[in-house]
Amino acid sequence: MRMISVTEVRTSIREILSEVVKTKKPAVILQRSKPVAYLVDAESFENMQKNKEPESDVLNRSRQESLGRILQLRAKVAKRTGIDSDSTQLIRELREGLGRRE
Repeated sequence: MRMISVTEVRTSIREILSEVVKTKKPAVILQRSKPVAYLVDAESFENMQKNKEPESDVLNRSRQESLGRILQLRAKVAKRTGIDSDSTQLIRELREGLGRRE
């Protein structure tokens, strides 16, 4: 499953839709590193409706997989940087140039 940010959705929605339809794999849309929505192709959604499989079960499974991947990435970042906190603060500091030696 592909994880995409809201910003990426804004800039390349056509490519994302094309990939979801072609691969039949849902995409999780992240906002501030948290899943906020899932994008699925119409056929898969209709099959979920026909099979009466609760959407919540399918989406919960997908969400758990996505959260697991996010936690793995956070652990890698913490290991590499030695910082065991939210990456948002680190990114903000890097963007604003705090701690840079010029």
